[in-house]
Amino acid sequence: MLLAIKRCWPNARIQRCIFHVWQNVRAKLSLHPQTVAGQELLALVKVLLKGIYTKEEALAWQAKLAAWGKLYDSLIRERTYADNPRPGKHNWWYTHGRLRSAYKQLDKLVKDNQLFTYLDEELIEQTGQPIPRTTNYVEGGINSQLKEKLKLHRGLNQTHQQRLVDWYLYSRTSDPKPPRTVL
Repeated sequence: MLLAIKRCWPNARIQRCIFHVWQNVRAKLSLHPQTVAGQELLALVKVLLKGIYTKEEALAWQAKLAAWGKLYDSLIRERTYADNPRPGKHNWWYTHGRLRSAYKQLDKLVKDNQLFTYLDEELIEQTGQPIPRTTNYVEGGINSQLKEKLKLHRGLNQTHQQRLVDWYLYSRTSDPKPPRTVL
């Protein structure tokens, strides 16, 4: 999806949903990581979930993530080798692969400027409204209503379902025309 966004809107800024970032990291670490490194990374992500509301807090959080990365660099690069190596096969893996994956995901989001876009005052000024940290509005405000409409009209064929979705979304645009002029 990110590639499609980049192609269609090359200058678009992306804000990843903080809640979904939390879910992804939690799935990799679990709620009770066994290692101290995992516990510390989970605590850091919990701070992100609870809320970062200023650029200074965001910079401090990023510094803590970078410090975590430096402190545990050798741990997340640690490899385990297969007892019976097979020629031409991948005979090693990262010992703490899930921990590494969680950290790398957070690090990439920071480097790609997709974690704290909601704090960009210039972007807020351009759009004239605050940028949400999560997709709650989309999930509860639009998607759930669309699912309900499709459920109520489950006998529609695919073409009619697409028209229902198109019409529903069009009716929620900032300035929809009256139905008689559109039809």
